[in-house]
Amino acid sequence: MLRICQFRVVLAFIAPLSLCAQSYNIQPNSPAACHVFAKTGTLGGANALMPGGGLISGKGLAGFIDTKDGRHLAFAAYINFVPVANLDEAATGMVGDALGEIAAAAYDGFSTGHTGR
Repeated sequence: MLRICQFRVVLAFIAPLSLCAQSYNIQPNSPAACHVFAKTGTLGGANALMPGGGLISGKGLAGFIDTKDGRHLAFAAYINFVPVANLDEAATGMVGDALGEIAAAAYDGFSTGHTGR
């Protein structure tokens, strides 16, 4: 487990690539922007069952979130095996937005009374 001083070093390297920097345009207008420090990754390729189409084998978003209620979370979310008509930026952006929605929901925090245990 990282100690606090090590966490700040890791966060300093992730922050320039984070949602706050609006890298890959994931949820730039979300209230969570600048509170989610994360990096994306995408694996895609041709889909033999859809001529001209493709398959997003996997897309992930992982990093840290400073929640609305002041908690600090480490998170990772992945979406796998998404068939698309065209394997292009619009398709990967659609999946990225879905991951951004997950991060935004985590930013909103936990319901009142939930202790996180």
